[in-house]
Amino acid sequence: MFPSISGATQQYLANLNQTETQLQQATAQISSGIAVEQPSDNPAAISEILQTETAISNNKQIQSNLTNVSSEVNTADSALQTAVQALQSAISLAGEGASSTVSAETRATLAQQVAGIQQTLVGIAQTTVNGSYIFSGDQDTQAPYQLDPTQPEGVLQLVTSSSTRTIQSVDGTSFAVALTAQQIFDAKNADGTPAAGNVFAAVQNLETALTNNDTAGITAAEDSLQSASSYLNDQLAFYGEVQNRVTEATDLAQKFQTQEKTDLSNLQGTDVAATATELSQLQVQQEASTSAEANIEQMKNLFSYLA
Repeated sequence: MFPSISGATQQYLANLNQTETQLQQATAQISSGIAVEQPSDNPAAISEILQTETAISNNKQIQSNLTNVSSEVNTADSALQTAVQALQSAISLAGEGASSTVSAETRATLAQQVAGIQQTLVGIAQTTVNGSYIFSGDQDTQAPYQLDPTQPEGVLQLVTSSSTRTIQSVDGTSFAVALTAQQIFDAKNADGTPAAGNVFAAVQNLETALTNNDTAGITAAEDSLQSASSYLNDQLAFYGEVQNRVTEATDLAQKFQTQEKTDLSNLQGTDVAATATELSQLQVQQEASTSAEANIEQMKNLFSYLA
């Protein structure tokens, strides 16, 4: 019968195993740069680590949203700049048509050009980004307007949805990012009649006056176009402001992300200097344990008993 391993030997083996485990952990932490890979590594830090990881994930989503809306806002801004230019062309045609030296035939030709401008404006109202009509408000799967000569304003409104969409910044604030085609081109009074600044109505009135060879009507339409131009520039300014806010929100999100990643690194990362010191101490401890092994009573083998 073989004698059992002595208590001293058992303790030695247990201590040696623990030292080797600690050596492996310290080596892995220095190699990976991560000290907390699982809850048992530092239970007290897990809650804060999870919160920081969630903040980083939310930040990434916010930056993705800002990137998407930036494309839409930039497209809208460019489209409205084109609309402003088109309206200036209409004003020039009105000035030409108001001249007393212009014939009815010439005014009829000018009316055709104005009709083309109206078509351009409707096309701008139908601008899409990634398949969505950006001026259709919350109902962005359908074009907001189409040409219709039978209507008083020369256009037919297809959707009446408002725009309630906002974008959130990483600091928790949010802001509106879009206007509807009605807000931009078809401002209305409370009773539903065209308001001052109504772009579609001003252009249509000019086309009608030119077609009818109506000098007084052309002059009145020119005044309406000036008001519409001022109003349209205000709508363009809205998108310029949104562009600025998107840029600011993106910059802020990037700053937050840098700080959050630093925080996570501090929570999870290895203190290289301290861990290197610990590793050195463990190596010394392991060497000392190995040297002491010779002094521990060893289990007698079978040959000892046969001698």
